[in-house]
Amino acid sequence: MRIFASPREINREVQAIKKSGRDIGLVPTLGYLHDGHAALIRRAKKENDTVIVSRFLNPLQFRKKAYRAYPTDEKRDRNFCRDLSVDYLFSPSAGQMYPPGFDTLVEVRDLAGRLEGQSIRWHYRAVTTVVAKLFNIIQPSRAYFGKKDAHQLAIIKRMTEDLNFPVKIIAVATRRASDGVALSSRNSLLSEPERIAARMIPQAVKAIESRVKKGDRDRAKLKASLVAMIESEPLAKVDFAAVVDSDTLLEDRFGDRTLIYAAVYIGGKRLTDNVVCKSG
Repeated sequence: MRIFASPREINREVQAIKKSGRDIGLVPTLGYLHDGHAALIRRAKKENDTVIVSRFLNPLQFRKKAYRAYPTDEKRDRNFCRDLSVDYLFSPSAGQMYPPGFDTLVEVRDLAGRLEGQSIRWHYRAVTTVVAKLFNIIQPSRAYFGKKDAHQLAIIKRMTEDLNFPVKIIAVATRRASDGVALSSRNSLLSEPERIAARMIPQAVKAIESRVKKGDRDRAKLKASLVAMIESEPLAKVDFAAVVDSDTLLEDRFGDRTLIYAAVYIGGKRLTDNVVCKSG
């Protein structure tokens, strides 16, 4: 495995890879890799000649306190990628990605404002900006993202289409621990009582999924039930919950597929979970 920090240097390597006729699969990450990332990497290895994992804790995506608290371990991530036979690891610094004078942002305006986006529009603007930069630097044929953050995935798909990036977005199913909790780097920050409390999130999402499959279409009641079930756990506080059409992320229609989504604070750590199901 070769490791690059400079965007310019890895782009030179990318040009050589493409000139040789090999295609590239990109797995963008914030680092502190886990089995969910491993699923993305394994899928990328099956479908591409070359796999590049990016490891970049994007400071624009976080408030300062959350950025400082995010778990990070560069040596651990390098070994993780080597064990999975990743071809290249791209691990730039914030200064290399955002050099002095950086003044360009990419925003998916309408879609980013849906669900909880009006309150954290800045976050999704940071996501699309860095993903656009990665697409320009790495020039992958395919890019791999987990389904755990459904809003983010929808925004990235929209940006890719709108800006004519020749990249196929591959969505990979959420990986879960044995207790049902969706895998996340933030899980490592949970205390034992908080981890037990986190089990309520997938349980509540699945309960609402069952109601939707049975034909329940009262979005207001479904959303209220989702919040009430999660907050029956004393350590859990719902930041945002939604029961929306999975394509438009809007509540004004009940299409064939429904997204049930929750963002929850447990002990100050924000966890997300979701499921997309066929409406009954």
